[in-house]
Formats: sequence, C-alpha cells, structure tokens
Amino acid sequence: MKTHYFLLIIALLGYALPAAAASQRIDPSVEHGAVTFNERCSLCHGNLGMGDGILPRLIKDYPNTNLRADNKPADAGSIREAIIYGYEKGLLDNRMPPYGDELTWLEIESLVLFLRLYFHDVDRAIGLLTTTKKPETPRHEKGRAIYMGRCILCHGENGDGKGKMAKIINSPPPFNFEYSRLPDEMLLDIITRGGDAVGRSPKMPRFGDELSESDIRSLILYIKGFRK
Repeated sequence: MKTHYFLLIIALLGYALPAAAASQRIDPSVEHGAVTFNERCSLCHGNLGMGDGILPRLIKDYPNTNLRADNKPADAGSIREAIIYGYEKGLLDNRMPPYGDELTWLEIESLVLFLRLYFHDVDRAIGLLTTTKKPETPRHEKGRAIYMGRCILCHGENGDGKGKMAKIINSPPPFNFEYSRLPDEMLLDIITRGGDAVGRSPKMPRFGDELSESDIRSLILYIKGFRK
C-alpha cells in the first residue's frame, strides 16, 4: 500500500489528531468523489460513466470502460484497490493506471463513496456528475478527439460531408462544414438537440445526453476550422 495512503489510514483507525487539525479535517463525500471522477476518470469512463470517454473512441480495441458493466467491482474494498493499484496486481486491464501516488486520501475515499453510489443509485450519481462538473475552456485538441469519435463517419475526415456513411445517408447528405457560417449558439443547439428538433436533417443525431456543453463547444471550435 502506498506510504501516504497508509499513514492516513492509521490516522483514521484511532491515532488522535490535534484538536485544531481535527476541527479542520474535511471528510470524504460523494460530492467530492463526483468532482474527482470528472477531473480524473471521465477521459476513459466518459462524462456519465458509460464508457464513452475520449480515449475509448480514439483507440481501437480499447477495453470496455462502462461502469454499468456487470464485471465492475461493487464493494468498497475492491473499488479502493482498483483505484490505488490499477493494473499492477494483474486484475485489471493494463490501461487502468494506478492512482495511489497521484490522488490524496480524501480524493480516493470520496471516489470510493461516489462509485459505490454509482453502482447502487446510478441516477443520483449521474445527477452529481452533472451538477459538480466545472466549466472548461473550449480546446481544439479536445474538439478533434470528439469529432474523430463521433462525427467523422458522416462528415468525413476533412469535414466535407464525405464520410463512410455518406453513401447511405442522403436527402439531405451529411453537411459540408467548409460552407458552414452558422453562429456558435446555433451550432450548439443543433448538436445538443439534434437536427430534427431545430428544423434540420432528422438524420443528425442529438448529442446533448452524451456530451457536456464544454465538450460541444470544443467540437464547435474544431469544426469551424474546416471553413473556407
């Protein structure tokens, strides 16, 4: 067990803290766990824990990271061990990093509480993920990753509407972003609600249930780069 984590466990087991320190101690909470998940886990597990993070969408044969899968640990001890050791004990895929030396005791224990909640009351857990997610500045590289995972099949690598699905989707075909001049808020509305909801192509799916607003704004930043 990692040294810093071991020392803090000892403190919890009864070694008295000074009165001033004890009064200032922050206890683990599911809310803090949701914040930690958003910051450290969503890249692989996705914004809502459904396995649709950026890395699984970009890397072929990436392992299933959907937390709703039946093989995920549900008891506190197994969750804690998975967080601390990752792949090191040979129980998880080698793309699960060990976080014992990166996360604080508070973050680990809060994450354990949050994941326990996720496995037992997913709706409440998803609500916490949504309300505790901090706004992010749109980033071109994040937008590219989302585009490659969600949009390239229809709109094509160059945003010209010539993706692999363009042979199937017609009347209208996938939009050519080279000629897009829509303002950001209109693009946000289309991507969030889908084409049918805003009077556009009904074949354009809605992504508001899968991507956060900051994800979509990063995507908008990227697709605007296709404009001539």
